[in-house]
Amino acid sequence: MLALLLVVVVVAIGCVLWFMREAMCNERLAIREKLIEAYRGQLALVQARFSEDWRQWLAQLDVLPPNASGFASAVRAGAQSVIIWNVYPSLAGERSADANAELLAAESSKDAAARLRDRVNDYSNTLPAAQRRFIMHELQRLDPNMRFPTLTAEELAARFLEQNSPDVRSFTSPNQRVRALFTTDGLRAKLSEMIRDARITVAAPGEDTTTALVTEPLVELPGWRLALFVEDRKVFDTEADRRVARYLIIGSVVIAAMTVLAFFIARGFGRQVALARLKNDLVANVSHELKTPLTAMRALVDTLLDTERFDEKTTREYLQLLATENARLSRLIENFLTFSRLERNKFKFESKRVRPLEIVVSAVTAMGERGQALESHVAENLPAIRADEDALVTALLNLLDNAWKYSGDNKRIVLQADARNGHVCFSVEDNGIGLSPRECRRVFGRFYQADRRLSKTTSGCGLGLSIVQSIVEAHHGSVRVESEPGRGSTFTIEIPAA
Repeated sequence: MLALLLVVVVVAIGCVLWFMREAMCNERLAIREKLIEAYRGQLALVQARFSEDWRQWLAQLDVLPPNASGFASAVRAGAQSVIIWNVYPSLAGERSADANAELLAAESSKDAAARLRDRVNDYSNTLPAAQRRFIMHELQRLDPNMRFPTLTAEELAARFLEQNSPDVRSFTSPNQRVRALFTTDGLRAKLSEMIRDARITVAAPGEDTTTALVTEPLVELPGWRLALFVEDRKVFDTEADRRVARYLIIGSVVIAAMTVLAFFIARGFGRQVALARLKNDLVANVSHELKTPLTAMRALVDTLLDTERFDEKTTREYLQLLATENARLSRLIENFLTFSRLERNKFKFESKRVRPLEIVVSAVTAMGERGQALESHVAENLPAIRADEDALVTALLNLLDNAWKYSGDNKRIVLQADARNGHVCFSVEDNGIGLSPRECRRVFGRFYQADRRLSKTTSGCGLGLSIVQSIVEAHHGSVRVESEPGRGSTFTIEIPAA
């Protein structure tokens, strides 16, 4: 039964642990989803703001002047390059002879080169785009340190117009007057500048965003996405750990409650098993102990009845044996009844002031002929005690009976009464078989007998000392034993003085 209970408890605890693990995993996922939803909402706001800013930026391109100056202004406004339709740059256009002449002069004069640089950087003149690019390249050949802010934009526009630009992306202004041009990297830089959030990156079409916490498509730029990355994962763990801690506490309390409940159930089962074993032992011992004197008495009676002429001496001897067995049977029955009443709390103690000498005399008298091997010593002027005289006599008789049974042929039993530390002490000393330290700890248990070999040849069923302990404790006293194997035992009862 206990093994089955253990299996049930282990399975139940395993189920609780499994449930806790699943609950904690689900809670972490739920927290993650809530945070993702919060970030997705934030990303949607960023996307909406970007869409508005992007449309406004494209609308600003429509107000640019429809000439080369508009091209330079668009580049300064953040476009990587632009094309103002039918205006600038165009593939057609007459080359400026003056510019060519200045280029020839620049090869021999730094001042001429500087003047030509200023001219090509000035978009208010009408230099064709192709000639402007050519002069910029030639001036850089002459002086590599020369820089032209619009050279990259010029080249990008030329590549787009020549249809040699698969990586160039174009966006038309609302009035379709201007087309903004970007390379992939240039557009990414422009978008990041407009978004202004270090956690959000822009992903071009085809780029992997699986490691991003959440992504959101850019409506204005098909295929492009906003991706939000969170490097510090503690943002998830902090809130999740708080909620998981509650599951751990609840699970621990449940497991502890189940363990405590299982303990009490096991304890109850143990008590039931012990009670069942006690009942079986009681029935077996009662049957055995009662059968022995009854069998002896029956044999004596049958012997007397079978005798034709009664011999006075033999008859008296048999009657004496019958009286001894009857007394033995009476003691057994009295012990069983006392034990039963004590177990059911039905034993009523009638306390009154009693002199210790009276208890000792009553115990010695009850021993009868066995008292011949008994010495009694009672100290003078002992204080009275409040006790049930019959109950204490029964306790002393049980101690004296044990001393008689477990002593050899040369018996020496001493019963003493004295006063110590406000208590009256009754001690029974014998020269019997003695007890080991382990037996001293167990000797007051029910049905315990120190020497099983002697239990087969002597009367008793191991209830005497248990009854002694119960009676003494009912008098708020204590009982102890001092013993060594082969050197006899001394049992001492201490009762508070009245």
